[in-house]
Amino acid sequence: MASKANARPAPNPATTERIARGGVSTTPHAPATRGTETILQPTGALNVAAAFPNFVYHGGPVVSCPLVSTSFWGALWLDDPAHLARAGRLSQFHQDLIRSNFMNVMSQYGAGFGAGSGAFIRASFLHNVPNTLTEAIIHSTIQACINAGAIAEPTVNSVLMIFLDENMGVNDPGAGLVLCEPANDDAFGYHSFFTTTAGHPFYYAIIPALNNACLTESCPSDAGCSLHLSETQEQRVTQVACHEFGEMITDPQLNAWYDSSSGAENGDICNGEPDSITVGPNTWNIQRFYSKYDDIHSNGATFCVSQAASPEPRLSPGPAAHPAVVARANELAGFERMLPLPPVRFDAKTNEVSMDEQAVHDYAKKVFYPLRHEHVMADFPAFLHQVADILAKK
Repeated sequence: MASKANARPAPNPATTERIARGGVSTTPHAPATRGTETILQPTGALNVAAAFPNFVYHGGPVVSCPLVSTSFWGALWLDDPAHLARAGRLSQFHQDLIRSNFMNVMSQYGAGFGAGSGAFIRASFLHNVPNTLTEAIIHSTIQACINAGAIAEPTVNSVLMIFLDENMGVNDPGAGLVLCEPANDDAFGYHSFFTTTAGHPFYYAIIPALNNACLTESCPSDAGCSLHLSETQEQRVTQVACHEFGEMITDPQLNAWYDSSSGAENGDICNGEPDSITVGPNTWNIQRFYSKYDDIHSNGATFCVSQAASPEPRLSPGPAAHPAVVARANELAGFERMLPLPPVRFDAKTNEVSMDEQAVHDYAKKVFYPLRHEHVMADFPAFLHQVADILAKK
């Protein structure tokens, strides 16, 4: 979002929910945070030779093993074949981003352990969602998905990337959020969190369609914009998604890694600096991120990077390491056959959840290949019911 206020906002008398967000400013290299807080006062001498000596750790959590899901809101994602294909590519983008050397930059902040950190879990498609969203609508919609089983109750490592179609936008000026609306646009995307009814923090990002109309409304001058009309729509969307993902895993509650003097997160410092990654047959547009490790070791000469050849060492002071999590996360490659799960569909009006039958059959073929599930177990569906009943009792 575009608000530059870094002070913690006054609490809403109707809730104890802390309000804090980070986002993508329309202005290159501009901070876009609201509600940052300090849990632990930064310690140690500042490296004044670095370009950003005040970018430090403030005591909050990071996402140590990102478990990423995508969610596509709006009728066009399922009604239009081109949008459905685009949704598939955006899910693939996140699978590739996790595998890429981009994660070698995030490792210094305790977010993952390098390329291959985390896993892509599944995609969801939501229809009958209001075309104009507010934070309250977003939170209630996600909670309805959780209640219906369309989206899982989050763990400390869960992040949700929400993509809006061209008919949707965010219009919540009281919260400083206007995205892809006919007037007064002030941001290209943002990440935030709320507490679910079960008491768990839910980390999510909102990425609007970022078509030409959205860019023209948001940026009167293309030259002074952090995105450009010369870029394809997919390039803009993946650049913003990368920005939000990188910030969300290193500063999910706006109290971990940010610049004490400006409130800028690591994506803000390099906002508007595109780069590319290639993973297998795919080349994607992403954004460079602030690397404190490179800033310190180059005495301020180099600090915006998109990838590193190997995991950059964890910074100290920083979040505590969790060796058990890293050890288990290193074994995630063994689950590649099980992931991602089949996409799920959710009707926000009726609360109905469904899955495409062909997608489920294709998933079963992938899991049991070269055999079929009936070659392994005569009544596999009954077995799954038994397992579900046992797990539900835990």
